[in-house]
Amino acid sequence: MSTTSTPLLPSRNGDAKSGPNYSSYISAISNLSIQYNLSVIGIALLIMDPEGDDDANPPLYPKTESQDSLLKSSVFAGAVLGQAVMGGLGDIIGRGPAMMVTNAFTFVGALLCSLATWGGDGVYWELIGYRFLLGIGIGGKYPLSATVRAEGVQTGEHRSTEVAKGFFWQTPGVILPYLVAWILVKSFGEDKNGANYPGITEAQFRILFGAGAVPSAIVIYLTYLQFRGKKRERTGSENIVKVAFRNPQLWRKLFGTGMTWCLYDFVYYGTAFNQPDIINAVFGKDESIVENCEHNILLASMGLPGVLLAIWNLERLGSKRLMTWGFVAIGVASVALAVSFSYAADNNILNFLLTCFMVFATNWGCNVATYVLPTESFPVEVRSSFYGLSAAAGKVGAFLGGYFFKQVADAYGYPIIYVICAILSALGVGVSSGFIFPFWDDNFFGTTVRESDPYVRRSTNNTDNSKGEMISAA
Repeated sequence: MSTTSTPLLPSRNGDAKSGPNYSSYISAISNLSIQYNLSVIGIALLIMDPEGDDDANPPLYPKTESQDSLLKSSVFAGAVLGQAVMGGLGDIIGRGPAMMVTNAFTFVGALLCSLATWGGDGVYWELIGYRFLLGIGIGGKYPLSATVRAEGVQTGEHRSTEVAKGFFWQTPGVILPYLVAWILVKSFGEDKNGANYPGITEAQFRILFGAGAVPSAIVIYLTYLQFRGKKRERTGSENIVKVAFRNPQLWRKLFGTGMTWCLYDFVYYGTAFNQPDIINAVFGKDESIVENCEHNILLASMGLPGVLLAIWNLERLGSKRLMTWGFVAIGVASVALAVSFSYAADNNILNFLLTCFMVFATNWGCNVATYVLPTESFPVEVRSSFYGLSAAAGKVGAFLGGYFFKQVADAYGYPIIYVICAILSALGVGVSSGFIFPFWDDNFFGTTVRESDPYVRRSTNNTDNSKGEMISAA
């Protein structure tokens, strides 16, 4: 795979070199918002229905196994729709307006989860619907935040690295819900939870859900500042479907980026959404909510060195090799956990350390590469649309992981679910090795892309690689 750097691709909504450039803040806060709103459900459900058995103080909102699975997966059904629709909208009406629309969905969805689910037996079914609406906005942020940042880099900056820096903030977004929950539980009282304390329990999980609206409000304002006064126009002059069908290599790349994202998201979100349950499996269900939050904060923090190392590796390895080695690392962690849960189930320290390694592995190569590769793989005329389709395929995997991970673990045990994760990782190695390549790579399975193709043009300008030459996807 060519590991050449990618040039500045000026946004058709305005020159990235002139005027205020908030693209880095838009990308960072959007990614923080994505993972906060995705991950908050795990700890919110633990507050609404703790895992422990306490007949004297039953949970305020007991849930069924089916409700638990749907609550964790409905957001991804919305995300698939949001990624496909909002990505295309970004190519049609412009990145800025589309970004404001998708953040409005996230803002409203988070507020509805917080305010419109007051009491009654139907609270979980309402949450399932509102999480679907929230997911539409979350899904749209993936293609749009990456595209806005990719097209907002300045001359001399490595585009993929700058996009990855924005993505870094997804990892703090995973940690933040557990930190907020820890503060809330410590503030209200560690033992004040459940049906005996309905007001406190209601306040805690509603604040958790409502906090997810704040970053979207900030992004809407920054997007307005970024794009105000700039001409709104399509990024391409031709129909994006015609462009795609005239360039069949786009579909091969879409399969590669989409399938690897799908396989990865099953493992990542299956682990992330069930993190409190995994902690309980390691330390027992007698843990308090505070102890569970502390272990989850420590566990999620293992992702920080993983994503930082991935950003550092990006220029050196290239995003394709980073993806392939990322799947190898996840496979090794999955096998280790399967063996440990089978033969050393009572060794809490070993199982926790291996779970930390799994979090590190899932946050290293694939986590960054899945986010960056679509910005490298598709030309500007269809970049937002095809990025959205690729990300939508990923969220199909996330939906399956969110729905089936805990059910399989409960029915057959954690060794089986981690064997499945190892198999999916092996498939990921094969797909990333055989189907993913950057758009400026001349050769794919012996097929040469014609230099005369208007969507593959060579350029010697704005280069920042040692060879002084690259193939631009402008």
